[in-house]
Amino acid sequence: MIRIRTKLLIYFIILVALVNGVAFYLYDSSEKIMEEYHRSFGRFLLLNETAQQTNNVVEKMNAYIVKKDPFLYREYVDASNQLRANKKKLRNNLENHSNYVTLGNYEKMLASFLDDSVIAVHAFRAGDINQYASYFNEATDIASFIQETTMSLIDQELTTYQTFFTQLTKRNHYYRLTTIFLLTATLIICGLLALYISRGITRPIARLSRAAREISAGHLTGKDLEVTSKDELKLLTETFNQMRKNIVGLVNEIKDKSELDKLLKELELKSLQNQINPHFLFNTLNNIAKMAYLEDAHETTCLIESVSTLLRYNLENIEKPSTLKDEVKVVKEYFYIQQTRFGDRISFKTVIDERCVNLEIPRLTLQPIVENAFIHGVESKEEGGCISLSIFQTGNHIVIEIADDGAGMDEETRKKLLNYKNETENQESSKLKKASGHSTGIGVKNVIKRLQIFYQQQDIIDIESELEKGTIFRLKIPNGGELECD
Repeated sequence: MIRIRTKLLIYFIILVALVNGVAFYLYDSSEKIMEEYHRSFGRFLLLNETAQQTNNVVEKMNAYIVKKDPFLYREYVDASNQLRANKKKLRNNLENHSNYVTLGNYEKMLASFLDDSVIAVHAFRAGDINQYASYFNEATDIASFIQETTMSLIDQELTTYQTFFTQLTKRNHYYRLTTIFLLTATLIICGLLALYISRGITRPIARLSRAAREISAGHLTGKDLEVTSKDELKLLTETFNQMRKNIVGLVNEIKDKSELDKLLKELELKSLQNQINPHFLFNTLNNIAKMAYLEDAHETTCLIESVSTLLRYNLENIEKPSTLKDEVKVVKEYFYIQQTRFGDRISFKTVIDERCVNLEIPRLTLQPIVENAFIHGVESKEEGGCISLSIFQTGNHIVIEIADDGAGMDEETRKKLLNYKNETENQESSKLKKASGHSTGIGVKNVIKRLQIFYQQQDIIDIESELEKGTIFRLKIPNGGELECD
Protein backbone atom coordinates (compact mmCIF):
# COMPACT_ATOMS: atom_id res chain seq x y z
CA MET A 1 0.00 0.00 0.00
CA ILE A 2 1.44 3.37 -1.06
CA ARG A 3 0.61 5.96 1.55
CA ILE A 4 -0.49 9.49 0.74
CA ARG A 5 2.64 10.87 2.39
CA THR A 6 4.76 8.66 0.12
CA LYS A 7 2.87 9.91 -2.95
CA LEU A 8 3.49 13.52 -1.94
CA LEU A 9 7.18 12.81 -1.32
CA ILE A 10 7.48 11.19 -4.76
CA TYR A 11 5.73 14.19 -6.32
CA PHE A 12 8.09 16.68 -4.65
CA ILE A 13 11.13 14.57 -5.55
CA ILE A 14 10.04 14.53 -9.21
CA LEU A 15 9.35 18.27 -9.07
CA VAL A 16 12.76 19.04 -7.56
CA ALA A 17 14.48 16.68 -10.04
CA LEU A 18 12.80 18.36 -13.03
CA VAL A 19 13.58 21.88 -11.82
CA ASN A 20 17.19 20.97 -10.99
CA GLY A 21 17.51 19.19 -14.33
CA VAL A 22 16.40 22.30 -16.23
CA ALA A 23 18.66 24.49 -14.09
CA PHE A 24 21.64 22.18 -14.67
CA TYR A 25 20.98 22.14 -18.41
CA LEU A 26 20.90 25.94 -18.52
CA TYR A 27 24.04 26.16 -16.38
CA ASP A 28 25.89 23.62 -18.54
CA SER A 29 24.88 25.41 -21.73
CA SER A 30 26.07 28.73 -20.32
CA GLU A 31 29.36 27.18 -19.25
CA LYS A 32 29.96 25.75 -22.72
CA ILE A 33 29.31 29.13 -24.34
CA MET A 34 31.69 30.84 -21.91
CA GLU A 35 34.35 28.21 -22.55
CA GLU A 36 34.08 28.77 -26.31
CA TYR A 37 34.31 32.52 -25.79
CA HIS A 38 37.31 32.20 -23.46
CA ARG A 39 39.15 29.93 -25.90
CA SER A 40 38.52 32.32 -28.79
CA PHE A 41 39.54 35.35 -26.74
CA GLY A 42 42.58 33.47 -25.39
CA ARG A 43 43.87 32.86 -28.92
CA PHE A 44 43.79 36.58 -29.62
CA LEU A 45 45.66 37.28 -26.40
CA LEU A 46 48.25 34.57 -27.16
CA LEU A 47 49.01 35.94 -30.63
CA ASN A 48 49.18 39.51 -29.33
CA GLU A 49 51.40 38.44 -26.43
CA THR A 50 53.71 36.52 -28.83
CA ALA A 51 54.11 39.58 -31.04
CA GLN A 52 54.83 41.78 -28.04
CA GLN A 53 57.33 39.31 -26.59
CA THR A 54 59.14 39.15 -29.96
CA ASN A 55 59.57 42.94 -29.93
CA ASN A 56 60.56 42.74 -26.25
CA VAL A 57 63.32 40.22 -27.06
CA VAL A 58 64.63 42.50 -29.83
CA GLU A 59 64.59 45.52 -27.51
CA LYS A 60 66.30 43.69 -24.62
CA MET A 61 68.95 42.27 -26.97
CA ASN A 62 69.64 45.68 -28.50
CA ALA A 63 69.79 47.35 -25.07
CA TYR A 64 72.28 44.79 -23.79
CA ILE A 65 74.51 45.18 -26.85
CA VAL A 66 74.47 48.95 -26.49
CA LYS A 67 74.99 49.19 -22.69
CA LYS A 68 76.61 45.81 -21.96
CA ASP A 69 74.73 45.70 -18.64
CA PRO A 70 74.49 42.17 -17.09
CA PHE A 71 71.05 43.09 -15.71
CA LEU A 72 69.81 43.76 -19.23
CA TYR A 73 71.24 40.40 -20.28
CA ARG A 74 69.14 38.65 -17.64
CA GLU A 75 66.08 40.54 -18.87
CA TYR A 76 66.87 39.37 -22.39
CA VAL A 77 67.11 35.77 -21.21
CA ASP A 78 63.77 36.06 -19.34
CA ALA A 79 62.06 37.52 -22.40
CA SER A 80 63.46 34.72 -24.57
CA ASN A 81 62.20 32.07 -22.13
CA GLN A 82 58.72 33.63 -22.07
CA LEU A 83 58.65 33.62 -25.87
CA ARG A 84 59.69 29.94 -25.94
CA ALA A 85 56.89 29.13 -23.47
CA ASN A 86 54.30 30.87 -25.64
CA LYS A 87 55.70 29.10 -28.72
CA LYS A 88 54.82 25.75 -27.09
CA LYS A 89 51.23 26.92 -26.51
CA LEU A 90 50.64 27.87 -30.13
CA ARG A 91 50.17 24.31 -31.45
CA ASN A 92 47.65 23.33 -28.78
CA ASN A 93 45.61 26.54 -28.83
CA LEU A 94 45.69 27.84 -32.41
CA GLU A 95 45.91 24.94 -34.83
CA ASN A 96 42.86 24.20 -36.98
CA HIS A 97 42.14 22.85 -40.44
CA SER A 98 42.61 26.27 -42.10
CA ASN A 99 45.78 27.67 -40.45
CA TYR A 100 48.01 24.69 -39.77
CA VAL A 101 50.41 25.65 -42.67
CA THR A 102 50.68 29.26 -41.60
CA LEU A 103 51.00 28.25 -37.98
CA GLY A 104 53.79 25.80 -38.88
CA ASN A 105 55.74 28.56 -40.68
CA TYR A 106 55.06 30.88 -37.75
CA GLU A 107 56.53 28.41 -35.29
CA LYS A 108 59.61 27.93 -37.49
CA MET A 109 60.13 31.70 -37.69
CA LEU A 110 59.91 31.96 -33.91
CA ALA A 111 62.44 29.14 -33.58
CA SER A 112 64.80 30.79 -36.10
CA PHE A 113 64.37 34.16 -34.39
CA LEU A 114 65.26 32.72 -31.00
CA ASP A 115 68.24 30.81 -32.39
CA ASP A 116 69.60 33.85 -34.30
CA SER A 117 69.19 36.10 -31.27
CA VAL A 118 71.10 33.62 -29.10
CA ILE A 119 73.93 33.36 -31.69
CA ALA A 120 74.07 37.16 -32.07
CA VAL A 121 74.35 37.68 -28.29
CA HIS A 122 77.02 34.98 -27.93
CA ALA A 123 78.99 36.42 -30.88
CA PHE A 124 78.78 39.87 -29.32
CA ARG A 125 80.02 38.60 -25.98
CA ALA A 126 82.82 36.69 -27.81
CA GLY A 127 83.85 39.85 -29.69
CA ASP A 128 83.00 38.43 -33.15
CA ILE A 129 81.55 41.61 -34.62
CA ASN A 130 80.92 40.23 -38.12
CA GLN A 131 78.98 37.23 -36.90
CA TYR A 132 77.11 39.33 -34.35
CA ALA A 133 76.07 41.88 -37.00
CA SER A 134 74.95 39.20 -39.45
CA TYR A 135 72.77 37.28 -36.96
CA PHE A 136 71.45 40.42 -35.31
CA ASN A 137 70.21 41.77 -38.66
CA GLU A 138 68.71 38.37 -39.53
CA ALA A 139 66.94 38.19 -36.17
CA THR A 140 65.57 41.70 -36.71
CA ASP A 141 64.26 40.76 -40.17
CA ILE A 142 62.64 37.59 -38.80
CA ALA A 143 61.00 39.68 -36.06
CA SER A 144 59.42 41.82 -38.77
CA PHE A 145 58.10 38.70 -40.53
CA ILE A 146 56.79 37.44 -37.21
CA GLN A 147 54.81 40.65 -36.75
CA GLU A 148 53.32 40.33 -40.24
CA THR A 149 52.47 36.65 -39.74
CA THR A 150 50.92 37.47 -36.36
CA MET A 151 48.61 39.97 -38.02
CA SER A 152 47.73 37.37 -40.66
CA LEU A 153 46.89 34.82 -37.96
CA ILE A 154 44.83 37.42 -36.09
CA ASP A 155 42.91 38.11 -39.31
CA GLN A 156 42.22 34.41 -39.70
CA GLU A 157 41.10 34.23 -36.06
CA LEU A 158 38.79 37.19 -36.63
CA THR A 159 37.24 35.38 -39.59
CA THR A 160 36.86 32.25 -37.47
CA TYR A 161 35.47 34.32 -34.59
CA GLN A 162 32.88 35.89 -36.89
CA THR A 163 31.70 32.41 -37.87
CA PHE A 164 31.78 31.39 -34.20
CA PHE A 165 29.78 34.48 -33.23
CA THR A 166 27.13 33.63 -35.83
CA GLN A 167 26.94 30.09 -34.55
CA LEU A 168 26.92 31.39 -30.99
CA THR A 169 23.95 33.63 -31.80
CA LYS A 170 22.02 30.73 -33.32
CA ARG A 171 22.96 28.48 -30.43
CA ASN A 172 21.90 31.12 -27.95
CA HIS A 173 18.52 31.39 -29.71
CA TYR A 174 18.21 27.62 -29.63
CA TYR A 175 19.06 27.55 -25.93
CA ARG A 176 16.44 30.22 -25.32
CA LEU A 177 13.76 28.19 -27.13
CA THR A 178 14.89 25.03 -25.37
CA THR A 179 14.74 26.78 -22.02
CA ILE A 180 11.21 28.03 -22.69
CA PHE A 181 10.17 24.54 -23.82
CA LEU A 182 11.72 22.85 -20.79
CA LEU A 183 10.18 25.31 -18.36
CA THR A 184 6.77 24.93 -20.02
CA ALA A 185 7.07 21.13 -20.07
CA THR A 186 8.14 21.16 -16.42
CA LEU A 187 5.16 23.30 -15.45
CA ILE A 188 2.78 21.05 -17.42
CA ILE A 189 4.23 17.83 -15.98
CA CYS A 190 4.17 19.20 -12.44
CA GLY A 191 0.61 20.45 -12.96
CA LEU A 192 -0.52 17.07 -14.29
CA LEU A 193 1.19 15.27 -11.42
CA ALA A 194 -0.41 17.65 -8.91
CA LEU A 195 -3.81 17.16 -10.55
CA TYR A 196 -3.40 13.37 -10.60
CA ILE A 197 -2.33 13.16 -6.97
CA SER A 198 -4.96 15.64 -5.77
CA ARG A 199 -7.73 13.83 -7.68
CA GLY A 200 -6.53 10.53 -6.23
CA ILE A 201 -7.08 12.05 -2.79
CA THR A 202 -10.10 14.32 -3.29
CA ARG A 203 -12.28 12.05 -5.47
CA PRO A 204 -12.51 9.19 -2.93
CA ILE A 205 -13.15 11.76 -0.20
CA ALA A 206 -15.91 13.36 -2.31
CA ARG A 207 -17.50 9.93 -2.91
CA LEU A 208 -17.33 9.19 0.80
CA SER A 209 -18.93 12.58 1.55
CA ARG A 210 -21.80 11.95 -0.89
CA ALA A 211 -22.37 8.45 0.50
CA ALA A 212 -22.29 9.82 4.07
CA ARG A 213 -24.89 12.47 3.13
CA GLU A 214 -27.08 9.75 1.59
CA ILE A 215 -26.83 7.67 4.76
CA SER A 216 -27.63 10.71 6.92
CA ALA A 217 -30.68 11.30 4.71
CA GLY A 218 -31.86 7.73 5.34
CA HIS A 219 -30.80 6.16 2.02
CA LEU A 220 -28.94 3.14 3.34
CA THR A 221 -29.02 0.97 0.24
CA GLY A 222 -26.72 1.47 -2.69
CA LYS A 223 -23.69 0.03 -4.42
CA ASP A 224 -20.41 -0.25 -2.58
CA LEU A 225 -18.01 2.62 -3.18
CA GLU A 226 -15.38 1.69 -5.74
CA VAL A 227 -11.86 1.39 -4.38
CA THR A 228 -9.61 3.34 -6.78
CA SER A 229 -6.48 3.82 -4.70
CA LYS A 230 -4.05 1.76 -2.68
CA ASP A 231 -3.37 4.19 0.16
CA GLU A 232 -5.10 5.03 3.44
CA LEU A 233 -8.25 5.95 1.47
CA LYS A 234 -8.57 2.30 0.38
CA LEU A 235 -8.87 1.22 4.02
CA LEU A 236 -11.27 4.11 4.70
CA THR A 237 -13.47 3.19 1.70
CA GLU A 238 -13.54 -0.52 2.56
CA THR A 239 -14.36 0.32 6.19
CA PHE A 240 -17.14 2.65 5.07
CA ASN A 241 -18.63 -0.03 2.80
CA GLN A 242 -18.53 -2.54 5.63
CA MET A 243 -20.04 0.01 8.02
CA ARG A 244 -22.94 0.64 5.62
CA LYS A 245 -23.52 -3.11 5.28
CA ASN A 246 -23.51 -3.41 9.07
CA ILE A 247 -25.99 -0.54 9.37
CA VAL A 248 -28.29 -2.12 6.78
CA GLY A 249 -28.01 -5.46 8.58
CA LEU A 250 -28.80 -3.86 11.93
CA VAL A 251 -31.75 -1.93 10.46
CA ASN A 252 -33.13 -5.10 8.86
CA GLU A 253 -32.61 -6.97 12.12
CA ILE A 254 -34.44 -4.24 14.05
CA LYS A 255 -37.17 -4.20 11.41
CA ASP A 256 -37.57 -7.97 11.59
CA LYS A 257 -37.62 -7.86 15.36
CA SER A 258 -40.19 -5.06 15.31
CA GLU A 259 -42.30 -6.98 12.82
CA LEU A 260 -42.01 -10.14 14.91
CA ASP A 261 -42.96 -8.20 18.04
CA LYS A 262 -45.98 -6.85 16.19
CA LEU A 263 -47.02 -10.32 15.12
CA LEU A 264 -46.50 -11.70 18.62
CA LYS A 265 -48.54 -8.88 20.12
CA GLU A 266 -51.27 -9.62 17.62
CA LEU A 267 -51.16 -13.29 18.60
CA GLU A 268 -51.22 -12.35 22.27
CA LEU A 269 -54.24 -10.12 21.60
CA LYS A 270 -56.02 -12.93 19.80
CA SER A 271 -55.07 -15.27 22.58
CA LEU A 272 -56.34 -12.85 25.20
CA GLN A 273 -59.59 -12.44 23.30
CA ASN A 274 -60.07 -16.22 23.48
CA GLN A 275 -59.17 -16.46 27.16
CA ILE A 276 -62.15 -16.56 29.52
CA ASN A 277 -60.59 -17.26 32.86
CA PRO A 278 -58.49 -20.20 31.51
CA HIS A 279 -57.97 -21.84 34.90
CA PHE A 280 -61.69 -21.87 35.54
CA LEU A 281 -62.26 -23.19 31.99
CA PHE A 282 -59.65 -25.97 32.39
CA ASN A 283 -61.12 -27.01 35.77
CA THR A 284 -64.62 -27.02 34.30
CA LEU A 285 -63.53 -29.13 31.32
CA ASN A 286 -61.74 -31.57 33.62
CA ASN A 287 -64.89 -31.92 35.75
CA ILE A 288 -67.02 -32.50 32.63
CA ALA A 289 -64.52 -35.09 31.38
CA LYS A 290 -64.62 -36.95 34.73
CA MET A 291 -68.42 -36.91 34.78
CA ALA A 292 -68.56 -38.19 31.18
CA TYR A 293 -66.07 -40.94 32.08
CA LEU A 294 -68.19 -41.95 35.11
CA GLU A 295 -71.26 -42.03 32.85
CA ASP A 296 -69.36 -44.25 30.34
CA ALA A 297 -69.40 -41.48 27.68
CA HIS A 298 -65.95 -42.27 26.37
CA GLU A 299 -66.24 -40.29 23.14
CA THR A 300 -67.32 -37.23 25.09
CA THR A 301 -64.35 -37.70 27.40
CA CYS A 302 -61.93 -37.87 24.46
CA LEU A 303 -63.52 -34.80 22.85
CA ILE A 304 -63.23 -32.75 26.02
CA GLU A 305 -59.61 -33.82 26.50
CA SER A 306 -58.80 -32.81 22.90
CA VAL A 307 -60.41 -29.42 23.41
CA SER A 308 -58.52 -28.96 26.67
CA THR A 309 -55.20 -29.94 25.06
CA LEU A 310 -55.80 -27.62 22.12
CA LEU A 311 -56.78 -24.71 24.33
CA ARG A 312 -53.84 -25.23 26.70
CA TYR A 313 -51.38 -25.28 23.80
CA ASN A 314 -52.83 -22.11 22.29
CA LEU A 315 -52.64 -20.24 25.61
CA GLU A 316 -48.98 -21.03 26.29
CA ASN A 317 -46.21 -18.45 25.76
CA ILE A 318 -46.31 -17.68 22.03
CA GLU A 319 -42.67 -16.47 22.01
CA LYS A 320 -41.35 -19.82 23.15
CA PRO A 321 -40.56 -22.10 20.17
CA SER A 322 -42.03 -25.56 19.97
CA THR A 323 -41.10 -28.76 18.14
CA LEU A 324 -42.55 -30.31 15.03
CA LYS A 325 -43.66 -33.25 17.19
CA ASP A 326 -45.83 -31.02 19.42
CA GLU A 327 -47.25 -29.22 16.40
CA VAL A 328 -48.29 -32.54 14.81
CA LYS A 329 -49.91 -33.62 18.11
CA VAL A 330 -51.98 -30.39 18.27
CA VAL A 331 -53.05 -30.80 14.63
CA LYS A 332 -54.24 -34.34 15.36
CA GLU A 333 -56.24 -33.10 18.38
CA TYR A 334 -57.74 -30.33 16.26
CA PHE A 335 -58.74 -32.77 13.55
CA TYR A 336 -60.22 -35.16 16.08
CA ILE A 337 -62.50 -32.34 17.21
CA GLN A 338 -63.53 -31.63 13.59
CA GLN A 339 -64.14 -35.33 12.87
CA THR A 340 -66.36 -35.50 15.94
CA ARG A 341 -68.35 -32.66 14.43
CA PHE A 342 -68.51 -33.75 10.79
CA GLY A 343 -68.10 -37.50 11.09
CA ASP A 344 -67.16 -39.37 7.95
CA ARG A 345 -67.56 -36.28 5.72
CA ILE A 346 -63.88 -35.46 6.24
CA SER A 347 -60.80 -37.61 6.61
CA PHE A 348 -57.27 -36.85 7.83
CA LYS A 349 -54.16 -38.67 6.65
CA THR A 350 -50.57 -38.37 7.89
CA VAL A 351 -47.31 -39.56 6.40
CA ILE A 352 -44.61 -38.53 8.88
CA ASP A 353 -40.97 -39.47 9.11
CA GLU A 354 -40.56 -39.75 12.88
CA ARG A 355 -36.87 -38.93 12.62
CA CYS A 356 -37.73 -35.40 11.50
CA VAL A 357 -40.20 -34.42 14.24
CA ASN A 358 -37.59 -33.08 16.70
CA LEU A 359 -37.00 -30.00 14.52
CA GLU A 360 -37.51 -26.70 16.40
CA ILE A 361 -40.29 -24.59 14.91
CA PRO A 362 -42.31 -21.50 15.97
CA ARG A 363 -45.40 -22.27 18.04
CA LEU A 364 -48.79 -22.36 16.24
CA THR A 365 -47.37 -23.03 12.76
CA LEU A 366 -49.20 -26.11 11.42
CA GLN A 367 -52.61 -25.70 13.07
CA PRO A 368 -53.46 -22.36 11.36
CA ILE A 369 -52.60 -23.84 7.94
CA VAL A 370 -54.68 -26.96 8.63
CA GLU A 371 -57.53 -24.72 9.81
CA ASN A 372 -57.25 -22.73 6.61
CA ALA A 373 -57.38 -25.95 4.56
CA PHE A 374 -60.43 -27.10 6.52
CA ILE A 375 -62.37 -23.81 6.48
CA HIS A 376 -61.65 -22.70 2.91
CA GLY A 377 -61.10 -26.14 1.40
CA VAL A 378 -63.23 -29.04 2.58
CA GLU A 379 -65.76 -27.63 5.09
CA SER A 380 -68.24 -26.60 2.41
CA LYS A 381 -68.03 -29.87 0.43
CA GLU A 382 -71.19 -31.92 0.95
CA GLU A 383 -69.64 -35.08 -0.41
CA GLY A 384 -66.75 -34.75 2.02
CA GLY A 385 -63.08 -34.10 1.67
CA CYS A 386 -59.61 -35.18 2.74
CA ILE A 387 -56.69 -33.31 4.34
CA SER A 388 -53.24 -34.87 4.45
CA LEU A 389 -50.09 -33.98 6.39
CA SER A 390 -46.72 -35.19 5.12
CA ILE A 391 -43.29 -34.62 6.68
CA PHE A 392 -40.08 -35.76 5.01
CA GLN A 393 -36.57 -34.58 4.17
CA THR A 394 -35.24 -33.46 0.80
CA GLY A 395 -31.56 -32.45 0.72
CA ASN A 396 -30.87 -29.93 3.47
CA HIS A 397 -34.55 -29.11 4.01
CA ILE A 398 -37.38 -30.75 5.91
CA VAL A 399 -40.52 -30.47 3.80
CA ILE A 400 -43.98 -30.16 5.37
CA GLU A 401 -46.88 -30.59 2.95
CA ILE A 402 -50.49 -29.86 3.95
CA ALA A 403 -52.79 -30.84 1.10
CA ASP A 404 -56.56 -30.80 0.64
CA ASP A 405 -58.90 -31.77 -2.20
CA GLY A 406 -61.22 -28.84 -1.61
CA ALA A 407 -62.27 -25.73 -3.51
CA GLY A 408 -58.74 -24.52 -4.22
CA MET A 409 -57.91 -20.90 -5.04
CA ASP A 410 -57.46 -18.80 -8.14
CA GLU A 411 -54.04 -17.64 -9.38
CA GLU A 412 -54.51 -14.09 -8.10
CA THR A 413 -55.14 -15.25 -4.54
CA ARG A 414 -52.19 -17.64 -4.69
CA LYS A 415 -49.87 -14.85 -5.88
CA LYS A 416 -51.11 -12.51 -3.14
CA LEU A 417 -50.22 -15.09 -0.53
CA LEU A 418 -46.77 -15.60 -2.02
CA ASN A 419 -46.08 -11.90 -2.63
CA TYR A 420 -47.43 -10.47 0.60
CA LYS A 421 -44.12 -8.68 1.22
CA ASN A 422 -45.04 -6.14 -1.44
CA GLU A 423 -48.15 -5.11 0.45
CA THR A 424 -48.22 -2.23 2.90
CA GLU A 425 -48.46 -2.89 6.59
CA ASN A 426 -51.98 -1.46 6.81
CA GLN A 427 -53.26 -3.67 4.03
CA GLU A 428 -51.49 -6.65 5.55
CA SER A 429 -52.89 -6.01 9.04
CA SER A 430 -56.43 -5.68 7.74
CA LYS A 431 -56.15 -8.92 5.79
CA LEU A 432 -54.62 -10.74 8.73
CA LYS A 433 -57.56 -9.74 10.85
CA LYS A 434 -60.03 -11.05 8.34
CA ALA A 435 -58.22 -14.38 7.79
CA SER A 436 -59.15 -15.97 11.10
CA GLY A 437 -59.76 -19.58 11.96
CA HIS A 438 -61.94 -21.40 14.45
CA SER A 439 -59.62 -21.79 17.40
CA THR A 440 -56.54 -19.58 16.99
CA GLY A 441 -57.64 -16.61 14.92
CA ILE A 442 -54.18 -16.59 13.29
CA GLY A 443 -53.90 -15.97 9.52
CA VAL A 444 -51.71 -17.97 7.17
CA LYS A 445 -49.68 -14.86 6.31
CA ASN A 446 -48.87 -14.39 9.96
CA VAL A 447 -47.51 -17.93 10.08
CA ILE A 448 -45.42 -17.46 6.93
CA LYS A 449 -43.91 -14.21 8.15
CA ARG A 450 -42.99 -15.65 11.54
CA LEU A 451 -41.32 -18.59 9.81
CA GLN A 452 -39.33 -16.26 7.57
CA ILE A 453 -38.14 -14.23 10.54
CA PHE A 454 -37.44 -17.33 12.63
CA TYR A 455 -35.33 -19.04 9.93
CA GLN A 456 -34.08 -15.85 8.18
CA GLN A 457 -35.13 -17.24 4.82
CA GLN A 458 -37.60 -15.75 2.34
CA ASP A 459 -38.50 -18.71 0.12
CA ILE A 460 -40.02 -20.63 3.04
CA ILE A 461 -43.30 -21.54 1.38
CA ASP A 462 -44.61 -22.78 -1.92
CA ILE A 463 -48.30 -23.02 -2.84
CA GLU A 464 -49.83 -25.22 -5.53
CA SER A 465 -53.54 -24.73 -6.12
CA GLU A 466 -56.19 -25.03 -8.77
CA LEU A 467 -59.89 -24.23 -8.53
CA GLU A 468 -62.03 -27.25 -7.56
CA LYS A 469 -58.92 -29.45 -7.40
CA GLY A 470 -57.50 -28.54 -4.01
CA THR A 471 -54.43 -26.83 -2.56
CA ILE A 472 -51.00 -27.89 -1.37
CA PHE A 473 -49.13 -25.73 1.18
CA ARG A 474 -45.46 -26.76 1.14
CA LEU A 475 -43.11 -25.47 3.84
CA LYS A 476 -39.38 -25.89 3.23
CA ILE A 477 -37.67 -25.70 6.61
CA PRO A 478 -33.84 -25.53 6.58
CA ASN A 479 -32.44 -28.49 8.46
CA GLY A 480 -29.03 -26.92 9.13
CA GLY A 481 -27.39 -30.36 9.39
CA GLU A 482 -28.69 -30.85 12.92
CA LEU A 483 -31.08 -33.69 12.12
CA GLU A 484 -30.51 -36.76 10.00
CA CYS A 485 -33.76 -37.92 8.42
CA ASP A 486 -32.43 -40.01 5.56
